[in-house]
Amino acid sequence: MGRNKARRLKEKGKANDNYVAQDEVAASLRLLAEQNALEVEEMKRSHEERAKQIQEEMDDKNMERNTSNYTTMKIISRRQLFTSDYTPTMADDEDDVDYGY
Repeated sequence: MGRNKARRLKEKGKANDNYVAQDEVAASLRLLAEQNALEVEEMKRSHEERAKQIQEEMDDKNMERNTSNYTTMKIISRRQLFTSDYTPTMADDEDDVDYGY
């Protein structure tokens, strides 16, 4: 029962003062509980948004660090390392030695 109903009952003389006071306290407590629940939900949502923002910032920093480590000279030198003229040496038949394994 809400506050208004309790007051109406009191005005009509259909309820004693003790009952009305208890009912008003109960209505106030329900209102406080509802407000607290809303605040908890808002805090939870805010926390989740902040955690998501922090994760995105960390991802951006990692991506930037991973891509900015390669300057133009590093890219060119790596390309030369892997595209240089590499001719593997071939083992001669004379080099075959039986080690007894």
